[in-house]
Amino acid sequence: MSASEPGRRVLLEQPSPDKQGRAGCIAAGAVIGVLVGMMVGLYALPPILRSIYGETKVAAGETFEGDGRVITVEAVGIASEPLGEASPGMQRSDVAIRLRITNNKTWDATLADWTLEVAGIENWLPAASAATDGEPGFAPPLGKTSTVELRFVVERPESDTRPLRLEALHLANPRVRFALE
Repeated sequence: MSASEPGRRVLLEQPSPDKQGRAGCIAAGAVIGVLVGMMVGLYALPPILRSIYGETKVAAGETFEGDGRVITVEAVGIASEPLGEASPGMQRSDVAIRLRITNNKTWDATLADWTLEVAGIENWLPAASAATDGEPGFAPPLGKTSTVELRFVVERPESDTRPLRLEALHLANPRVRFALE
């Protein structure tokens, strides 16, 4: 530094009255942002991803062929009498869906990959049980055609007098939507 240059001074900024208290707003905004982000991730993102990455849609009575398998919905039935007790204040319907599956590729699908879409019920219903060729469980053999029966329990409020309308059977692996009507 030469004699003609003035020395440098570090000025510390003093908080002005109009900036005091903003740190709390920033922290509150961050917390709110994280909470909103979590809500979007939990509730809004799954339907958005379903619409973007979509499912292969199979019309009622048609057959899905792809990913090394052939799947056909052969029959859909609703038991005349429920096989179990309904929750308090609810009415219960037991639904059976029979599929014919030819599996020509190893498949890590499980019972949890099957869900039922019912009109008037927001969330798809998971399969309650399955039988493959009359044996309990979901286990279509490799290289063979088998019959799989999926069972679903549908509960609706007792006050709901509309007829039960089954819209679609969904498979998560691969992503397929089988229309039931």
